[in-house]
Amino acid sequence: MIKAFAQNYFKSLQESICYGFATKMQASSTQKTKDSAGRRLGVKKFGGEEVFPNDILIRQRGFRWKPGQNTSVGKDHTIHSKVEGIVHFRRDPYKFKKIFYVDVIPRENPNRTHYPPPPYSYHPELFPELAKNNPEPLVLLKKSEEKVEVQIKLEGYKISTKQYKPIEIPIDYKPEFSLSTFQQQLSINKQ
Repeated sequence: MIKAFAQNYFKSLQESICYGFATKMQASSTQKTKDSAGRRLGVKKFGGEEVFPNDILIRQRGFRWKPGQNTSVGKDHTIHSKVEGIVHFRRDPYKFKKIFYVDVIPRENPNRTHYPPPPYSYHPELFPELAKNNPEPLVLLKKSEEKVEVQIKLEGYKISTKQYKPIEIPIDYKPEFSLSTFQQQLSINKQ
């Protein structure tokens, strides 16, 4: 009796349940899986690079890198430089987490030939009408044309500053030294 009651009860439930499947979803489901383009995040100026004020050092979401000395943060967590100098990455050795700080060491760039454009100047090709009022760029006049070279110390290597010019080798040229003569010399030396 209970078995018959249960069968009738569940049959009535099955008849009263309506299924409404979204048949239209199958047609447009291929467009739902698309993703937007990347936001070009990451480090823009690496350690040792020379930067000007207001240069973008890092674009990020959240604080993967934290601002250090002479840097500022934008509203989208972008780290900018406040002064002219050299980028330096450091890590606090006493912290448990690997937190990286980005600093700008203040220094005047020695190889610079001009100042960066002021932030309120307009691009002459994009805004020709507004670019007429742009201030003139400040050009630094150097006493000599030589660039200041940074001294590099490498042990075991010789750094050459010579400029080599390419030469043309004629087709008929045959070198005096060939592989066969080299093998003959080796066999003589072994004996």
